[in-house]
Amino acid sequence: MDVIEVSSQRRRQLVDVTTYVQEAVAASAVTAGVAHVAVPHTTAAVLLNENADPAVGDDILRALEAMLPAIAWRHAEGNSDAHLLSTLVGHSVTVPIAEGELALGRWQAVYLLELDGPRKREIWITCLGA
Repeated sequence: MDVIEVSSQRRRQLVDVTTYVQEAVAASAVTAGVAHVAVPHTTAAVLLNENADPAVGDDILRALEAMLPAIAWRHAEGNSDAHLLSTLVGHSVTVPIAEGELALGRWQAVYLLELDGPRKREIWITCLGA
Protein backbone atom coordinates (compact mmCIF):
# COMPACT_ATOMS: atom_id res chain seq x y z
CA MET A 1 0.00 0.00 0.00
CA ASP A 2 1.23 3.47 -0.88
CA VAL A 3 0.29 6.44 1.28
CA ILE A 4 0.29 9.92 -0.19
CA GLU A 5 -0.39 13.18 1.59
CA VAL A 6 -2.50 15.92 0.03
CA SER A 7 -3.21 19.37 1.42
CA SER A 8 -6.47 21.16 0.83
CA GLN A 9 -6.80 24.93 0.86
CA ARG A 10 -10.54 25.39 1.51
CA ARG A 11 -13.25 23.93 3.70
CA ARG A 12 -14.84 22.18 0.73
CA GLN A 13 -12.68 21.38 -2.25
CA LEU A 14 -12.10 18.81 -4.97
CA VAL A 15 -8.41 17.97 -5.32
CA ASP A 16 -7.38 16.06 -8.46
CA VAL A 17 -5.12 13.23 -7.26
CA THR A 18 -5.04 11.23 -10.50
CA THR A 19 -1.32 11.83 -11.09
CA TYR A 20 -0.43 10.60 -7.59
CA VAL A 21 -2.55 7.49 -8.01
CA GLN A 22 -1.00 6.77 -11.42
CA GLU A 23 2.50 7.13 -9.91
CA ALA A 24 1.55 4.56 -7.26
CA VAL A 25 0.26 2.22 -9.95
CA ALA A 26 3.50 2.57 -11.93
CA ALA A 27 5.58 1.92 -8.81
CA SER A 28 3.55 -1.18 -7.99
CA ALA A 29 4.46 -2.96 -11.24
CA VAL A 30 0.86 -4.23 -11.49
CA THR A 31 0.03 -4.30 -15.19
CA ALA A 32 -3.51 -5.68 -14.94
CA GLY A 33 -5.82 -5.53 -11.94
CA VAL A 34 -7.29 -2.76 -9.81
CA ALA A 35 -6.19 0.22 -7.79
CA HIS A 36 -8.16 0.72 -4.60
CA VAL A 37 -8.02 4.37 -3.53
CA ALA A 38 -9.24 5.20 -0.02
CA VAL A 39 -9.08 7.91 2.62
CA PRO A 40 -8.88 7.07 6.35
CA HIS A 41 -10.87 10.17 7.31
CA THR A 42 -14.48 10.69 8.34
CA THR A 43 -14.76 14.17 6.84
CA ALA A 44 -13.28 13.48 3.40
CA ALA A 45 -14.21 11.25 0.48
CA VAL A 46 -12.89 9.94 -2.83
CA LEU A 47 -14.73 10.05 -6.12
CA LEU A 48 -14.36 9.77 -9.88
CA ASN A 49 -15.66 12.53 -12.09
CA GLU A 50 -14.96 14.83 -14.99
CA ASN A 51 -11.64 16.65 -15.24
CA ALA A 52 -12.19 18.58 -18.48
CA ASP A 53 -14.43 21.38 -17.22
CA PRO A 54 -13.81 22.86 -13.74
CA ALA A 55 -17.45 23.94 -13.65
CA VAL A 56 -18.40 20.30 -13.02
CA GLY A 57 -16.43 20.28 -9.77
CA ASP A 58 -17.96 23.58 -8.74
CA ASP A 59 -21.42 22.17 -9.48
CA ILE A 60 -20.69 19.07 -7.38
CA LEU A 61 -19.65 21.21 -4.41
CA ARG A 62 -22.68 23.47 -4.79
CA ALA A 63 -25.03 20.49 -5.06
CA LEU A 64 -23.58 18.88 -1.94
CA GLU A 65 -24.05 22.15 -0.08
CA ALA A 66 -27.67 22.36 -1.26
CA MET A 67 -28.40 18.81 -0.07
CA LEU A 68 -28.04 19.76 3.58
CA PRO A 69 -31.03 21.32 5.28
CA ALA A 70 -30.52 23.79 8.10
CA ILE A 71 -30.85 21.50 11.14
CA ALA A 72 -29.52 21.64 14.66
CA TRP A 73 -26.54 19.28 14.55
CA ARG A 74 -25.71 17.49 17.81
CA HIS A 75 -22.03 16.84 17.11
CA ALA A 76 -20.10 19.43 19.10
CA GLU A 77 -17.22 19.96 16.67
CA GLY A 78 -19.39 21.85 14.19
CA ASN A 79 -18.57 19.59 11.24
CA SER A 80 -21.51 17.18 11.22
CA ASP A 81 -22.30 18.21 7.67
CA ALA A 82 -18.85 17.00 6.60
CA HIS A 83 -19.39 13.63 8.32
CA LEU A 84 -22.75 13.20 6.62
CA LEU A 85 -21.46 14.13 3.15
CA SER A 86 -18.44 11.81 3.42
CA THR A 87 -20.84 8.98 4.27
CA LEU A 88 -22.98 9.74 1.21
CA VAL A 89 -20.07 10.05 -1.24
CA GLY A 90 -17.91 7.26 0.18
CA HIS A 91 -14.36 6.80 1.41
CA SER A 92 -13.03 4.84 -1.57
CA VAL A 93 -13.11 4.02 -5.27
CA THR A 94 -11.71 1.12 -7.25
CA VAL A 95 -10.19 1.84 -10.65
CA PRO A 96 -9.17 -0.80 -13.18
CA ILE A 97 -5.50 -1.08 -14.17
CA ALA A 98 -4.72 -2.05 -17.76
CA GLU A 99 -1.23 -2.20 -19.23
CA GLY A 100 0.18 -0.59 -16.08
CA GLU A 101 -2.07 2.47 -16.34
CA LEU A 102 -5.26 3.60 -14.66
CA ALA A 103 -8.11 2.63 -16.99
CA LEU A 104 -10.18 5.79 -16.69
CA GLY A 105 -12.73 7.15 -19.13
CA ARG A 106 -11.67 9.98 -21.42
CA TRP A 107 -12.85 12.72 -19.06
CA GLN A 108 -12.46 10.93 -15.72
CA ALA A 109 -10.13 11.82 -12.88
CA VAL A 110 -9.70 10.64 -9.29
CA TYR A 111 -10.53 13.29 -6.70
CA LEU A 112 -10.11 13.77 -3.00
CA LEU A 113 -13.27 15.49 -1.79
CA GLU A 114 -12.31 17.69 1.13
CA LEU A 115 -15.29 18.46 3.33
CA ASP A 116 -13.73 19.98 6.46
CA GLY A 117 -10.53 21.71 5.43
CA PRO A 118 -8.14 23.11 5.02
CA ARG A 119 -6.26 20.02 6.17
CA LYS A 120 -3.56 17.54 5.32
CA ARG A 121 -5.10 14.26 4.24
CA GLU A 122 -3.75 10.80 3.57
CA ILE A 123 -4.78 8.79 0.57
CA TRP A 124 -4.16 5.06 0.66
CA ILE A 125 -3.56 3.32 -2.66
CA THR A 126 -3.51 -0.47 -2.89
CA CYS A 127 -2.76 -2.08 -6.26
CA LEU A 128 -3.88 -5.66 -6.77
CA GLY A 129 -2.91 -7.73 -9.79
CA ALA A 130 -5.35 -9.89 -11.72
